[in-house]
Amino acid sequence: MSIAASLSLLARGFHPARDRRPATRGAVSPSSPLLTRLLGSDPGLLRFHTALRSAIACVLTGVVTIGWTVHLHQPPTLAAFALLFAMVAPLFLRDATQRGWFQSLAVIYGAGAASLIAASALAAWPLVADAGFLAVLFTAMLVQACGPRALGGAMTAVVAFYLGLYLHPTFEHVLAMLGLSVAALVCIVFTGRVMVPTRPEATLRRALTAVMQRATTVLADRRADEPDALRHLSLLNEAALAVEEQLGLLDLPGVQRLRACLIDVEVAAARHAVDASRLDRSDVRLRIALRRLSRAGRDAVASTARAAKTGVKRPAGAAFVWRGALSWLPACRATTAALIAMLIGHSVSPERWFWAVITTFVVFLGTRSRGDTIRKTGERVLGTLAGVAVSAVLIGALHGTPWLLVAAMAACVFGWAYFILTSYGQGVFFITVLVGLIYGELGFAIGPLIEMRVEEVFVGCIVSIAVAVLMMPLRTSHHVEIKVTGVLDALDEVLRVCHTRVDVDGLRPLTAVRALDRRWHELRIALRPLQTQRVFAWNTQLELAAGPLFACVQAARELARETARGATATTTDEARARLAGALALFAARSGRGTRNPDATVAGELVAAR
Repeated sequence: MSIAASLSLLARGFHPARDRRPATRGAVSPSSPLLTRLLGSDPGLLRFHTALRSAIACVLTGVVTIGWTVHLHQPPTLAAFALLFAMVAPLFLRDATQRGWFQSLAVIYGAGAASLIAASALAAWPLVADAGFLAVLFTAMLVQACGPRALGGAMTAVVAFYLGLYLHPTFEHVLAMLGLSVAALVCIVFTGRVMVPTRPEATLRRALTAVMQRATTVLADRRADEPDALRHLSLLNEAALAVEEQLGLLDLPGVQRLRACLIDVEVAAARHAVDASRLDRSDVRLRIALRRLSRAGRDAVASTARAAKTGVKRPAGAAFVWRGALSWLPACRATTAALIAMLIGHSVSPERWFWAVITTFVVFLGTRSRGDTIRKTGERVLGTLAGVAVSAVLIGALHGTPWLLVAAMAACVFGWAYFILTSYGQGVFFITVLVGLIYGELGFAIGPLIEMRVEEVFVGCIVSIAVAVLMMPLRTSHHVEIKVTGVLDALDEVLRVCHTRVDVDGLRPLTAVRALDRRWHELRIALRPLQTQRVFAWNTQLELAAGPLFACVQAARELARETARGATATTTDEARARLAGALALFAARSGRGTRNPDATVAGELVAAR
């Protein structure tokens, strides 16, 4: 059974008579092909603006700090901490309120400064310093899931400790480095609050544009095959989740209406993607849903702009989430791998062994399964090999042209910041080119340096794979099963909320659906290693179950939408019947038993069928 046949369950009994009014064509379209491509890969342009802040902050910090060292004939390495801080910190400054933003900046800077001081103090005792580095790595891995503020502080602490051990600065040099880092603080604040500030209404508008653009893609691609249909609908859902993230930072009077319109667009797009026999009616319904979303989006953006002008406070939200978020097992794995890489790396190069250790850190960061670790190490190797080749070419081509070299470095910082959190291999490519350009400008022989970097990265990757496979391994299929269970639990919650019908304004059904969407997005991420392994092996059961499970998600969206609208019992019973059929098909394809979260709901589903 294909995904198209699975999703066709949603189209049975579909009679959009009330939506046969003529619709306007338009979904909002970006003003240029470049903006269209950017919105297609980055809803709301959040990553673009983050990367822009990082690149601008680095350039401004470099002008101030490097200029100071040159003017006073000081070693340029004194600016290293300031430049690294300016490059890393903007990635994790995501707070909506000014107070939260400055608190995050203070935490990230404090972690980096304390780590630099500790590393410089311990550098005289190599064994103690190595143990301290492992302790910092363990702590960083432990808090990786505790929010952007904690992760930003962890990454800054790791790179700062590396700098302290590698540079062996004296106490006076440490004070100079911390003094120059104040310039980085000023540049980050100037960039993030003045030059490229966060404007929630503009971000919301761009995210809505991405939703409408992706829905228009579904509208135009009438003959998409099964993988394309799933990809288009999943991309549409990702854009809708980007809108939801922005709505979570705002307190708008029209939030409920906008969320309902988003659900309408997703349901209409899913029906249009598979309803070839009633193509005209599904086409009209999707256009009407897009028109309603456009109107609701304009009203929400206008209310956001009015709130900004009148100084209405936005909810700050919790910066740290500690309970249940500490990653003990990944921290133990990463620290073990780092210890082994440290021992091997010392034998390869007493001065560059840090590259092997940091490779284990970044490979294990954010990975939750054996297959995910193997996939990430492959991206690390490919990105490093491509990066060292390009950096060798650029060093020869840009030698003697400092302004072009600075421009290339700024482009590498932008590329690293844009890709590192979403497309790891491309982020590694840009950071490898940047490292090569920096060492080449400092006068190091590039050939032996490239050879040494490749060797250390290979050491870190091989050790990471060995630890992931041998030390308390979490099989990829088991990790996927956990995420599937999470999706099913979220489906149960949607059923329960829609069954109670106690929410007058319809907020709870839509909230439950968005929780379901996030669980589905987590499952898609967990499936990436299996999609990579498809070249070598095909997991038949999981492949066959993905389509019906996605049909369940779509059916749950429809049920929640009808419940939030206060539809009649007959309409909601039909939606429950479609969800029951999708669940039965998923149970048959996956080999799982039918889940009935509540006896009353189960009986109602059976009756509806």
